[in-house]
Amino acid sequence: MKISLIVPCYNESEVLGEFFRRVNLLAEKLASYEFEFLFVNDGSTDSTAEILNSFADKDLRVKVLHFARNQGHQISLTAGMDFASGDYIVTIDADLQDPPEVIPEMIEKMSEGYQVIHAQRRTRAGETGFKLFTAWLFYQVMCRFLARDIVPDSGDFRAFTRQVMKVIRGFREKHRFLRGTFAVVGFKQCIVKYDRDSRFAGETKYPVKKMIKLAADAVLSFSSSPIRAITWLSLLLWSSSLIYLVKALIEKFILHETVQGWTSIIFLLTFFTGLNLFCLGIIGSYIGRIFEQGQKRPLYWLSNVRNVKRNEIDPEISDFEEVKIADCIFSEGPEK
Repeated sequence: MKISLIVPCYNESEVLGEFFRRVNLLAEKLASYEFEFLFVNDGSTDSTAEILNSFADKDLRVKVLHFARNQGHQISLTAGMDFASGDYIVTIDADLQDPPEVIPEMIEKMSEGYQVIHAQRRTRAGETGFKLFTAWLFYQVMCRFLARDIVPDSGDFRAFTRQVMKVIRGFREKHRFLRGTFAVVGFKQCIVKYDRDSRFAGETKYPVKKMIKLAADAVLSFSSSPIRAITWLSLLLWSSSLIYLVKALIEKFILHETVQGWTSIIFLLTFFTGLNLFCLGIIGSYIGRIFEQGQKRPLYWLSNVRNVKRNEIDPEISDFEEVKIADCIFSEGPEK
């Protein structure tokens, strides 16, 4: 049995040495399994690429995919799944907040027949109250209104079988939220709880801006609730306008009162104009995603690879445009 560790990396030069040391200890502990370490360099601007190449030169178990430009965490995980050859696949970040020492418990669950194992955070060390609150709020909204099967307090630290990976690889939307995808595909799933550590070194790669983008991808990819909410809001405001019209007619023709002033008119005008633009923005977000998906551009493209041979690429994904682009790399020189 072979285990593929998929590790997305973006400017992680400060942590890679310690991470590689710990996963090597893990491989020694699970000596009955063959290991593959598949690092995806997501267009890093520090020395991450050189460090990963040095790993690959010293250890043939290390495979490295170098993106030509930054494509994001979710697409990096997708690329890793495209090239993974293991029977069991584990996705884990390199920052060591998710301890590799939890992986043996996840592998044990798969040996019991489970096909997707979600790692759920019991505690989250080193995170601010704002981050904890927004994470809690995000999962509450997702579980109640959108992807009801999503596992609360879980990130992209999970293990799954090759059968599940083949299904997930078929989801090729550009705006990806893999936590939701894994939750809704079915299969036999379970949860392994763990205590999340503080980041070993470096800075977080998920600032507020990226957190908001991920939340938007989650909402827009798994639900049409915002559009339905616009419909209900329009009915509510239309009813309110009728009530206001009746009130104005009563004041004019029965009470013979005329309210002077433009303040209320200007307020209502600006309020409804802003509301219309907001609703158009929501609809435009969905239309924009349709436009981007209709272009059928590749999710990613590679500038270089290490220890990846063309004949090792799974023939089941040979039709994906991403792999065709990756294949051209091999024609530039000898396979390393």
